[in-house]
Amino acid sequence: MNNAPLVSIGVPVYNGEESLARTLDCLLGQTYKNIELVLSDNASTDATAQICQEYCARDHRIRYVRQEKNLGLPGNWTYVAEQAKGEFFMWAAADDHWEPEFVETLVKKLLVEPEAILAFCPYRLFNKETQDYEGEEILEDYGHRHALVRIYRLTRLFLDRSNHGLIRRQHAKDIEYKLWLFPKITTVYNVAFPSLYFLAAKGNFVLTSLDKPLWRKTMTSKPAHDLPHARNPGLTYLGHVIRKIHLFFRSLAYIRRGADSYLFMLACVPILFARMTYDIVVPVWVVLKVLISGKKMKDLSPHDFWKMGVR
Repeated sequence: MNNAPLVSIGVPVYNGEESLARTLDCLLGQTYKNIELVLSDNASTDATAQICQEYCARDHRIRYVRQEKNLGLPGNWTYVAEQAKGEFFMWAAADDHWEPEFVETLVKKLLVEPEAILAFCPYRLFNKETQDYEGEEILEDYGHRHALVRIYRLTRLFLDRSNHGLIRRQHAKDIEYKLWLFPKITTVYNVAFPSLYFLAAKGNFVLTSLDKPLWRKTMTSKPAHDLPHARNPGLTYLGHVIRKIHLFFRSLAYIRRGADSYLFMLACVPILFARMTYDIVVPVWVVLKVLISGKKMKDLSPHDFWKMGVR
């Protein structure tokens, strides 16, 4: 591709020795060659630093930074976005997989759709314990020429992996990953939704490669954390409610920033309020189902709760 625009790929990593080399091989092996990898090691305590240094010495397209202290997951994801220099930008988790044509296909789509702000594709979920795919391919179709319809589609489906698509960097540079309230309480939530609302309010999303998934998201089915709901379900549910209220107001704030309109933000209030109410009620129903089935809460992972509808 002549005069190919630079694509920045932000790779935030912490203790990723198990999968990082495979991920870097995958990204550096893209058919689209004009890329830079912004590799941020979040003060890892395993062999991540050594792997990063080896790859940095091997390929000049890598910019490697080892953080002196742990920035937290949100801080590290924000950091790689701030350091990007390319016309286009994407986040890359340190344990995912991309087909070789992923970047090239999405770049071509954005070049022919100059009004679009983000390009994405179908994807699959991959269970790292079973080493097998979960379910069918997933399509997050949030695109529409009207911003309010985009907000509705995002709120209804409420999947956040479009955040791993290719974004026009000038629109991504204002995104910040903020810590939730009660950040020490481990739950199934992340901090991607406000940024997606920001982008959806700002411009259109487009899909490509509809006949072939180009990305594989790695998931875990094991309890990966000390889950507080196994010790104090009441406290965890309170945290859930507070987080959902927090998400409601933060998402509206990001919509206002993206659209640069308080009137548009107010038009989105009923949509987001309905989602918040639904998400506050669902965990009660899920816990009842778990108890009736005879399962133990402590044996379930965040992904298990996600599959049962907890968002």
